[in-house]
Amino acid sequence: MLRYLGLFSSSFTIALIAWPFVSFLLTLPIIAFIYHRNHRLSFTSAFTAYVAVLYALGLLAFTMYPMPDDAAQYCATHHLAPQLNIFEFIQDAQTGLYGVLQLAMNVVLFMPLGFMLCRWAGWKFWVATPFALGCSVFIETSQLTGIWGIYPCAYRQFDVDDMLTNTLGAMLGYGIAVLYTKLVPKKAKQLKGTNTSPGFVHRFVSMTIDFLLIDLVYVPLSLLYVTLFYLIFKPTGDGHFVWLSLTLEPRVLDYLTWITAGIAFLIFEMWIPYRHDGQTLGCRYTHMTIETKTRNRMQRLAFYAIRTLLLGAVFVCFVMNRGPWGWILLALLIFWIVKKCMPWDLVPGTASSTPRTFSYGVAGLPDTGSAAGGANAAAPVAQQTVPAAPAGAANASASMPTVAIPTSAQAQNIQQSISQQASQPNTPNASK
Repeated sequence: MLRYLGLFSSSFTIALIAWPFVSFLLTLPIIAFIYHRNHRLSFTSAFTAYVAVLYALGLLAFTMYPMPDDAAQYCATHHLAPQLNIFEFIQDAQTGLYGVLQLAMNVVLFMPLGFMLCRWAGWKFWVATPFALGCSVFIETSQLTGIWGIYPCAYRQFDVDDMLTNTLGAMLGYGIAVLYTKLVPKKAKQLKGTNTSPGFVHRFVSMTIDFLLIDLVYVPLSLLYVTLFYLIFKPTGDGHFVWLSLTLEPRVLDYLTWITAGIAFLIFEMWIPYRHDGQTLGCRYTHMTIETKTRNRMQRLAFYAIRTLLLGAVFVCFVMNRGPWGWILLALLIFWIVKKCMPWDLVPGTASSTPRTFSYGVAGLPDTGSAAGGANAAAPVAQQTVPAAPAGAANASASMPTVAIPTSAQAQNIQQSISQQASQPNTPNASK
């Protein structure tokens, strides 16, 4: 047995190590979508997304891997014929513990899939069951064909009974999800508004989207530079390239790439959020803003200067493939853990906004917890009725509406202004 497993050691080790890290990377798009849909991310949602990706990759990896390292040796000594006898697993289960465990594992392997399709995806039973069967057919066919010709022979046995037991497992998982949902109903998680106090994960996801967009801009342009350079310039034989009277070295392409990346970074991470109330494109998708305070012009310039300097250092070091960009990110994470904010958030504001996570108000109406409230946003408000206006020619019975006036001393000027307007006679309406 150990000798047989030794044929798979290298590929199995690689798959096992890469499994959780690849799952984390593939979870980021799901988390970004959750932020876009729900305007927030709970620990349960993040954990659920990661577990779902972890399971999906594990299902593929552990049914396709490990692959024998020496393909020629394995294919010469092993010839796996497909098992096409339906219900053969009944006889296998009667042979002993190994057959029972194999049957049980084939059922258990697909139970999480049925649970997720019901509880998280919300699919109907008549949709989830054929989907689970299709997944099992895909896996078994991949094993039969050596992952569709990638491997020169079948290194896993095709078993028609596996498709039946896998589908049965998914159906059982779906039934468990139905019972669980009755005991623990799903809660509505969709909120409204823009997050003005985003956490580290929210910021990281938005920044990842921004950096991906920056890459989608500068990488094609860099490839265009390289293509045009080698089409237009001719090699001289000494490592230089010449066009007309202009002689250049290939390293000029590196400079052009860095400059293009820097310009793209400034556009996406400084100009766009500065012109759109602290929202980058990634922030707009995940419904957050990087500006947590109301600042004047000079304070905003200082805010964006510090932010651009720190994040720009990370980006430039990463693009140039040199410098401690990883250490800078680690330092920012430690700073967040200690201060619960980023260094650029320490730039003071003229009117600190009342911390709020989301707006539940009607669209178009101001939120009492927003930055627009200023220093008096939390001041108590009292209801006061303004005296009715004197009788006029057209609206003798008209009176001033009931308005809400702050009870602070600063509201006296507003009250006097309303009283003066109320004491003036109304002008008759010429149309009546």
